[in-house]
Amino acid sequence: MIELPERLTIAEVAAFRQRLAADAGGGPLRIDAARVLEIDTAGLQVLVAAARSRGPLDWQGASDALREAARLIGVETALGLAGAARAQA
Repeated sequence: MIELPERLTIAEVAAFRQRLAADAGGGPLRIDAARVLEIDTAGLQVLVAAARSRGPLDWQGASDALREAARLIGVETALGLAGAARAQA
């Protein structure tokens, strides 16, 4: 499982892409995004690319910040967030 950091912005995307590449095993990625407080278009773009290349993302938690950013940019469906579990408060 890949745990997203509190911030996934353009400043953190390169390191995050390396983590994704290291987890290049088959099947969907399991992602815990419960801690995400800030995400920008660059962070969302990397997640959409992962979903397109690896198949649906298996969300283990999705913060309100992630959901709101995905909704505003219009990638909520591409990320498969509609049925994802909300982060526990």
